[in-house]
Amino acid sequence: MPIVRPPASLRFQTISPSAHRAPTGNKPRKLVGALLFTALTALGAAPYSALASCEYSVSNAWNSGFTANVRVTNDTDSAIDGWQVQWQYSGDNRVTNTWNAEVSGGNPYIATNAGWNASLQPGQTAEFGFQGTSTGTAEVPQVNGALCEHGGSSSSSSSSSSSSSSSSSSSSGGSSSSSSSSSSSGSSSGSGSSSGSNTTNLYSLAEFPIGVAVAAGDDSRSFLRIPEKESTIKQHFSQITAENIMKMRFLHPAENTYDFADADQMVDWALSNGLTVHGHTFLWHHEYQVPDWMRNYNGDFQIMLNEHVATIADHFAGRVTSWDVVNEVLDETQSNCYRNSLFYQRLGSDYVNAAFIAADAADPEVDLYYNDYSISGGNTAKFNCLLTMLDEMQAEEVPIDGVGLQMHIQIDWPTTSHLRSAFQAIVDRGLKVKITELDVPVNNPYSSAPFPQYTQYTPEVAALQKARYKAIVQTYLDVVPPAQRGGISVWGLWDGDSWILDFENWQGADDWPLLFNGPANGPYQEKPALEGFAEALLGQ
Repeated sequence: MPIVRPPASLRFQTISPSAHRAPTGNKPRKLVGALLFTALTALGAAPYSALASCEYSVSNAWNSGFTANVRVTNDTDSAIDGWQVQWQYSGDNRVTNTWNAEVSGGNPYIATNAGWNASLQPGQTAEFGFQGTSTGTAEVPQVNGALCEHGGSSSSSSSSSSSSSSSSSSSSGGSSSSSSSSSSSGSSSGSGSSSGSNTTNLYSLAEFPIGVAVAAGDDSRSFLRIPEKESTIKQHFSQITAENIMKMRFLHPAENTYDFADADQMVDWALSNGLTVHGHTFLWHHEYQVPDWMRNYNGDFQIMLNEHVATIADHFAGRVTSWDVVNEVLDETQSNCYRNSLFYQRLGSDYVNAAFIAADAADPEVDLYYNDYSISGGNTAKFNCLLTMLDEMQAEEVPIDGVGLQMHIQIDWPTTSHLRSAFQAIVDRGLKVKITELDVPVNNPYSSAPFPQYTQYTPEVAALQKARYKAIVQTYLDVVPPAQRGGISVWGLWDGDSWILDFENWQGADDWPLLFNGPANGPYQEKPALEGFAEALLGQ
């Protein structure tokens, strides 16, 4: 389908430290900011002892609060069915928000398994997390539980952090437990903010990045201007992609000028909060993103593009996990399959390979993707163009790691069979598969049915959308092997931010394509679509 990007006016605001999670990107050396506080933990009521090796981790701490996790691994040859742990802070630390376990009490606290993570098979790990308040010290308390090795022994230490960084310490003794998965129960109605309700912690359900595109900077939608948006992103996602501020016009506004300030601020925020960053994008043909100086450049165009790509890749080396190297190069209406862009007019198709080579030379560790729309299997001509391009790139040993499928798709097209075939063809080439810009509108302007098909977001519509999100994620998991899963990212947090609302083909009709409802400044309510996403990740 045709694609339009959101308006290109973005800049950045202040950084607010808060919850940290262990990032889930593909390159562990880039998972920055995880300062762990380790302790032994305990697992629930059963007539055994020393059945679990346990770890208590403070994942982030700042002047007024902290986030922490409790992890338990069943080290025996027998299954454990049901667990419970208990802990108490000696100071003013208090728990305000939890996920992945039922927590009761108020210092002492008692955590009991959720229904879906009660059983631990031999070697299986369970983890739960919580956010709390403090006056500067994040304690590592003793945690008691009948199943845990050394449960009840006392030893603890504390950590403190300024508002911009965390420092670490550890303690051994009892601690608590649970799985790095989260329940989807109630996810269609729970608040997406960290305001105290137990709610789905989406990113913890996957071993690959779960991402979201963010507006930043001068845009009033900037996630750092809206505290509820910032906290919801931290709670549910392990990766962010900039909608605009890492594109050409923003990073390279003049021939001899690079402006990294806004992008650096966003990347630093992500890393300090335990998220990874997917860069988007070195090269894109769109008229509002190609800077004027580049349009009028009279020197060696290929050398100039190589320097453009290499300079940006080098600047973010070690801080950005993956990049869309070139975006939307293909045009199936052309006999040669390539879009007749400025780049093609100047260099032919050679600029595509050259961009990958330049990026790889500048940052050999980053994952490099080709990104496009309408390559999800429903458009056979364009997908065939993609496969031809990939085969030629691989034959020439171009350093491409994966394909990004934007997945701006309809609620009924392409079919699941189409998606399966598209994923499989990329997998068969040994490349990673990344869903980069997922959204699922409920109205289809290309359908033979009168448009819009739905004028309200009724329970019936919500159920259809939930099923579609679930089927997409299930198909991805079914077809793409773990080593080739680059991740799944949605293109925006809540419905009101979606580019679709301004897309001319929607003719001003309402739509609800994303995982959260508004209002604009929050709190953001989880939709059934998020529940379907979570259920697929959980295998339900």
